[in-house]
Amino acid sequence: MSVVGAGILEPAWKVSQISLSTCDGDEVEGSMGRAITGSSDCEDSPGRHRRLWARALDSRWKLSRTELKVKKALCRTPKSILYQASWQGVDVVVKYAGAHDDGTGRQFWIKERAVSDELLHEIDLLSSLRHPDLVMFLGACIEPHMPIMCVTEFLPGGDLERYFMAQRKKHESANWRPALPRVIQWSSAIGRALTFLHDLGVVHRDLKPLNLLLTKHLEIKVSDFGLSRLMARECDKYSMTGGIGSYRYMAPEVVRYQAYDQKVDIYAYGLIMYFMSSGRAPFHQLGPDPELILLHYQLGKEPRPVLLDCPTKLRPIMAAAWHVTPAERPSAQDVLDSLDRVQTSASCVPCAQM
Repeated sequence: MSVVGAGILEPAWKVSQISLSTCDGDEVEGSMGRAITGSSDCEDSPGRHRRLWARALDSRWKLSRTELKVKKALCRTPKSILYQASWQGVDVVVKYAGAHDDGTGRQFWIKERAVSDELLHEIDLLSSLRHPDLVMFLGACIEPHMPIMCVTEFLPGGDLERYFMAQRKKHESANWRPALPRVIQWSSAIGRALTFLHDLGVVHRDLKPLNLLLTKHLEIKVSDFGLSRLMARECDKYSMTGGIGSYRYMAPEVVRYQAYDQKVDIYAYGLIMYFMSSGRAPFHQLGPDPELILLHYQLGKEPRPVLLDCPTKLRPIMAAAWHVTPAERPSAQDVLDSLDRVQTSASCVPCAQM
């Protein structure tokens, strides 16, 4: 069956109030009662749609929805739904904008410009990015007056969060964690992806284990660029302030509605390294409610994860990444260089006497 035939995708779009939480339940945009537009672009939506349509035709990444065969739903959010599908005999992921389940199994489309704009933005960005450590963009369906669909490669290993959950269950351990070489391998892949993005002026803004996907060989790739922004200096209206991202991995300056830059990704990068190397959620010492982290920041406090939970060799790298002062945090390339030194020292053995 084609993607268009999955469920009942009615052309009569239904308007619904949109929550901005995603699969992990802690996503926030404009938290604590403050509305955030999140606009990073001087271009209006119709203009972007027309430009993308022309680029899609020229670059040959415009896909026909009849070529896509649905297999199963992977993840549902109030703003979108992800399906595993088949395209040209290959498994892919199809992301719909504005999918909504009314509780009876019937699906409707939410006619909400912000929802469609976000996926258009993601398509716009992904179609211009190519890197081995980023999930590969394959194409999109962007016909006017039809649900927008973004097609990316399918990674069978799933996301890092669920991988850790599966390993805890498999090993019957509440605190499973991989060996140090694996943590370094994963951390290096994230660092390479961030170096590439930051060199282009792109800030991911929502790095977290759920947005890190695994190949069948357990290699990591960075995904989900719906909240990413290009730091476009030519647009006078552009201002990256306000709470956007996920509570547990959100940098203090974002919570406090201060101006920020790519160092918010470095902060989240440090927390992800903590998660991978300790097997525990960042700030677990504060309790299970991630909103408490935001409250601490708003009260002027500076909580950080417990370094003693992690391998000694990684502690200075993580502590630098989540430094209180954003300007003092290293670049992604700096972190990569530090990881390379740790890897070299870990693999070094005494040389044979000559």
